[in-house]
Order: sequence, then C-alpha cells, then structure tokens
Amino acid sequence: MSMQTSEPWHHRPIFRFLLVGGTNTLITSAIVVVLSFVMPGTLAFTIAFALGIVYSLLLTGRWVFKSQLTAGRSATYVGAYAAIYLCGLAFVWAVGAAGGPPWVNGASVLLTAPLSFVAGRFIFPRSQPSQVDIA
Repeated sequence: MSMQTSEPWHHRPIFRFLLVGGTNTLITSAIVVVLSFVMPGTLAFTIAFALGIVYSLLLTGRWVFKSQLTAGRSATYVGAYAAIYLCGLAFVWAVGAAGGPPWVNGASVLLTAPLSFVAGRFIFPRSQPSQVDIA
C-alpha cells in the first residue's frame, strides 16, 4: 500500500495546522509571558489559552482539516482543549513552584501544540472532496 500524495505539500492539513498553530502559539505565548509579569502565571496562561481556543476553533475545523464545524464538534473540541489546558496549566504551575522565571511559561506550548494537532485530527475528520468548500 502506498500513501497518496496528490495534494501539494502546502495544501496538506499539517501545513495549515502549522500556520494556524504557529500564529496562535506566537500570539498566546507572548500574552502569557507579558501577563506573567503582572499576574500569577496560571492566570496569565488561562487568559491566553481562552483567547487561543476561540482563534483556533474558528480556523481549525473548516480551514485546517476541511471539515464542517458542527455544534457537536465544537463542544468536543472545547472539551479536548479543556484537557490540553490542564496539561499546560500543570506545566506553568510546575515552573512557578520550581521558582522559574515568568518567560519560561511560554514553553508550555511545547506540550500543548502537539496535543492540539492530534485532538483536531480526530475531532475534524476530513470531508469528502465533493463537500469541501473551496472558497
């Protein structure tokens, strides 16, 4: 069995995820770091993560995975992100408990980003080509 590679590399879900996830990561990591200097790291992480969920939800299903965004998928996505949030929050808490500097909180993305891709891949199955809206 061979894998079909009819799509150019820049049209594949992983590339689109990297674009959405990359911009989301840069923005939310910056928010976490900046807010960590003026509030507890866990609160900063919570605020940034909530903003990131909204951004990601709007783009991940429809554009990254070319799947319909339904109420059920949205709820499942938010639930998955709640679990991912707890993983990231544990990381940020551990940094604070260890006396780490606030900028280290931005490294939480090294844990949350891969988990986000896997969750999105399962929650948003690829639509059939005839159902995909090209525009």
